[in-house]
This record gives sequence, structure tokens and C-alpha cells, in this order.
Amino acid sequence: AQSFGVNDEWDGSPPAKVFQFLRKFSKACDDNNISEGEAFYILQDFTKEPLKSEVMMVIPTRRAGNPGEVTSYLDLINWMIRRHFDAASVATLVETLNVAVQRDDEDELSFAERLRRINTECGFMYGKGALKGRFVEGVHRAARATVRERNTPGMTMAELARVAQTKGD
Repeated sequence: AQSFGVNDEWDGSPPAKVFQFLRKFSKACDDNNISEGEAFYILQDFTKEPLKSEVMMVIPTRRAGNPGEVTSYLDLINWMIRRHFDAASVATLVETLNVAVQRDDEDELSFAERLRRINTECGFMYGKGALKGRFVEGVHRAARATVRERNTPGMTMAELARVAQTKGD
């Protein structure tokens, strides 16, 4: 629970957060050597109502009193995705991210933050490198060549935004 984060429990909304939640839960299980068999039963402990009740209804009880709708960790993950993933809303967010460009009234740091926010809403569909690439392509023309040239794998998005800001002024 400590490595997962108390405030990271999920209640089933918004739909795109299913991927973010599952990725974080999986990482916490891996970091603490929790098997898929144990994760199957503790996933409900990291959910809020109404999702918590839904999960409890579909998994079998540990004493096999209730056979449940899902029988494995993978079944439970697939159930959560089918139940809570809204393809249309996520597709809209992904398209928004794919075409994002810096607005005239937006500085480079604000643009970088907007990209990070949209990526979070998309369930972190873009990795760090791809997100920085999206930033490079979307930044104002005056800074684009310099930013493209200065972008290195070890550079953070904030550092890249600062480079763009100084070159764009």
C-alpha cells in the first residue's frame, strides 16, 4: 500500500485512468514481489466505491464459496478494461495529444505541462521519448530547430521546455 500510494485508489472514473491505475498497481506488485495470484485478491483493496463492490462481486472468494465471474488475475484485468475503458473518449484524448501545438498565448513550460496532463489523461500512452518528440514538433517554429538539436535522451521535458523558452524569446 505504501509503494502504491493511498491517494491513488481508483473508483472507476474517468475511463482513461484504467490504464494508469493498472500500470501503477502492477508496478507496486512487482516492486513488492506480489504474485499474480495474490494481486488477484488484493486489487480490491486499492479501489474505491463503487468499483470496490463491483470487483468483489466478480472475483471468487478465497474459500471458493462464490465461483465468481473471473478466475485469474488476467481475467480480472480484462474485465476491468472491458467494464471501464471508453474507447471513444480515449481516442479523442489521443487525437488531441497527437495534434497538440503550442498556442500563441502559451509559453513553452505551459505547453509541456499541457502535454503531460493530456498524456496522463490518456493513461500514459506516450513514453517519455515520444512525449518529448511531440513537444518538439508542437513548439513554436522559432524554437523548433534548436530544441530538436538540443534534445537528448537524458534531458527532462522541463529542461527541454526551458531551452525552447530561451531560444524562442
